Amino acid sequence: MTRLMFVACALLASSALAAPRPDAALLKAATAEAPAVTATLKSLVEVETGSGDAEGLETLGRYLAGRFSALGGSITRVKPLPGTVGDIIVARWQGSGSGKLLLLAHMDTVYQKGALAKAPFKVVDSPDGPVAYGPGIADDKSGVAVILHTLPLLSPRDFAELTVVINTDEERGSIGSGPIITDMAKGMTAVLSFEPTARPEVLVNGTSGTNTVIVTITGKSAHAGGAPESGINALVEAAHVIEATKDLDRGPGKRRFNWTVVNQDRGVRNIIPNNITLIGDLRTSTMAEVDQFRAELAERLKLPAVAGAKVVAEVKVNRPPFDVSAASRALIEDAQAIYATLGQRLPLLPRTGGGTDAGYAALAGVPVLESLGLPGVGYHTTDAEYVYLESVPSRLYLAASLIRKLGR
Repeated sequence: MTRLMFVACALLASSALAAPRPDAALLKAATAEAPAVTATLKSLVEVETGSGDAEGLETLGRYLAGRFSALGGSITRVKPLPGTVGDIIVARWQGSGSGKLLLLAHMDTVYQKGALAKAPFKVVDSPDGPVAYGPGIADDKSGVAVILHTLPLLSPRDFAELTVVINTDEERGSIGSGPIITDMAKGMTAVLSFEPTARPEVLVNGTSGTNTVIVTITGKSAHAGGAPESGINALVEAAHVIEATKDLDRGPGKRRFNWTVVNQDRGVRNIIPNNITLIGDLRTSTMAEVDQFRAELAERLKLPAVAGAKVVAEVKVNRPPFDVSAASRALIEDAQAIYATLGQRLPLLPRTGGGTDAGYAALAGVPVLESLGLPGVGYHTTDAEYVYLESVPSRLYLAASLIRKLGR
């Protein structure tokens, strides 16, 4: 053996000895816990909880309170701010560790009642292993399930205080729960948010702020056949507004803007429409971008195309953006190191176009880590939504390991 070969072999052997290894006992416990997650996902999915569905949210809220109570949690039902349906479920545990942690997930979905009948819960084998289908199963009932099955893997010495918050209006911008989340995050060692991840699994460098753009157009009604020239067509003006503002979207990774809804109080074929409301979705990375958008929108709409039409524009801030701070970056590195012990990678992606409650938590000035739910596909679409069940053991291991590291 040449000296060069000897040195190479020695380095390889040294590297193998130094390779990080997982906590064998915790990994075994997470693997044993994993099969039960499928049954929990079924129970969660089969209660329809579209945002604003008072009956469904109350039913699932009772279910979650019972599950957390059975795990030794002290349960509080917190009333959200006016305008939100369903109580926020808060569960707390006291331990003997040193860290205070807040875990976030939401029970509401984008699917309204009746979606389950069209896409019932099912488990199907795929080339990538078993996948579970159902409305809202990824976003965010997978996050709720991961929390529920991470808790049995913990002991009191893993934290000083552990708080779980499950809200009911995340899909509507958490208008009623966001300030409550910010308040609860204050003084925490860290906040872990359990929105779904992608496949392959990733972490994110930030989430977008979500904003609603509302343009109200007022015209004058008239007979569409007899005297249309005596009216002021609000619909024609609306078309001008859309055309004049469509390039305010800056593309992937930048400011996103799209018109998504057109409303009319009373639409009749033979009447010139006198009122149209356009609603748009605006995603921003900073609050300064909101002000810049307002100014650009006002400039584009200062002169109506239809004489006499009145155009009023408003930009409402719904959820603040989440930017990874230095302290949050340290959480990302912790998560990546934990996954490395499993021989897996957790790449860091740029800011996502979605908005999450991580933005509200970050306002408290504490470290926040996002995307700890299951890897999922098809959420926020009319297509089938599903999660990859083969990832469950590693996701439970990741969540429990993070809590232990931060809490001890």
